[in-house]
Amino acid sequence: MAATTHSAANAARAKRRVAFVSLLATIGLLALKVWVAVATHSLGVTAEAANSGLDLFAAILSWVSIGIAARPADANHPFGHGKFENFSAFLETGLLVATAALVLADSIASFFVPVVHLHVTLAAFVVMGISMAVNAWRSRALGRAARQFDSDVLAVDALNYGSDFWSSAAVIAGLGVAWLGQRFGWPALLHADAAGAIAVALAMLALAVHLGRRAAGVLLDEAPAALRAELRGRISAVPGVEAVDDLRLRRSGSRYFLDLRLGLGRTLSLERARQVRDEVAERIHRRLPDADLVVETSPHAAGSLNIFEQIRAIALRHDASIHNLSVYEVGGGLEIELHFELDEQLSLKRAHDQVSDIERDMRRELPRIRQIVSHIEPERREPAPAAGVADRHAADIVRGTQVAAAAAAGMLDCHNIQVRRSDGHLLLSCHCTFPDTMPIAQVHEAVTSFESELRRRWPDLSRVTIHTEPGSDNRR
Repeated sequence: MAATTHSAANAARAKRRVAFVSLLATIGLLALKVWVAVATHSLGVTAEAANSGLDLFAAILSWVSIGIAARPADANHPFGHGKFENFSAFLETGLLVATAALVLADSIASFFVPVVHLHVTLAAFVVMGISMAVNAWRSRALGRAARQFDSDVLAVDALNYGSDFWSSAAVIAGLGVAWLGQRFGWPALLHADAAGAIAVALAMLALAVHLGRRAAGVLLDEAPAALRAELRGRISAVPGVEAVDDLRLRRSGSRYFLDLRLGLGRTLSLERARQVRDEVAERIHRRLPDADLVVETSPHAAGSLNIFEQIRAIALRHDASIHNLSVYEVGGGLEIELHFELDEQLSLKRAHDQVSDIERDMRRELPRIRQIVSHIEPERREPAPAAGVADRHAADIVRGTQVAAAAAAGMLDCHNIQVRRSDGHLLLSCHCTFPDTMPIAQVHEAVTSFESELRRRWPDLSRVTIHTEPGSDNRR
């Protein structure tokens, strides 16, 4: 969280810096355009000066709004102050519409009154050329910053100044044509200046419609359909996600807030479910690094679960661990055998009641079950003390195990044989190697037969644990 806060602060400083540079440029251009408009009496330059006046207000608003939007969330603004940027962008579009309407009305009216004599000077063309250069530069700079920080207010400014570039070009063309009309006495060309002003106004209106639609969408919590579809695709590709039940997306300033409900496989463990949530969050943050994400998960009842997965899912709902699960089909019905691992501190009555509840759910959800035979084992919560055995009996067990392994069908060798004693019980563990291509069903039969032989030879063995590995494994 500290890294995210630091990154957000750096982004706010960078946005305010580029907005302040734009503000200084606007002040300089406004002063030059007012001077030229007074000197030339040009409607086009006057429209440009009015546009720059609006730009000055917008630049101040952008600079201030970025600072306010960077404030952290508080009790009255739990999602932060980011939407102040979007609100400022919306205000700027309203100003654009008002200014464009005034310029358009004045320009159209000029066609019905005597043409004002223009004082076209070289300075007018120089100033408008400077305006084009400055607007081209800051439109690119603000556009880069808007894309980098996903800022609406900077995007509005970038588009605004990009439009100003072309409107300045229209004013230059209008001045040039009007000058030609005056120079050669062509009355039809004298209205070119007003036509240039109309072009400026129409460009401003078109820009305002585009920007207003975008800003209003954010203020009204409109979620971009393309982004939603992209995020759904990223999430659905995470192994373990069965369904994206809900995805709510809203934006505040340059930051996104997501509420997500995932349907996960019912057989997933709590640890695996956490891993799936972490992977989903990571994939979302690759696309939206600063996103605020809330993920809720629920079991998804997939129709493709087999009988074993369904039984395990029912046990998991009761926080019970099971193993040695066997399912037999007998006369059209099912008979289940399984081992439950329950808290070793439970009394037999409580453990039996818990198992009975689980079995009741299994019978209700799987009507084909006719019989369930369950074995209850203690689930240890602490490591059991154990010690190696180094007496003659242990040495006999090790040698006898190697002899039995040599006679076992399909077994290549037996190694890492260890004999331990824990809580008065004798324990044996070993590693057995089989051919790489041997089916695991056949390997299991061989291991079961081998274990039975060891228990026959040494009835005092309480537990035998056999690890199987392929012959190509070289990790010994």
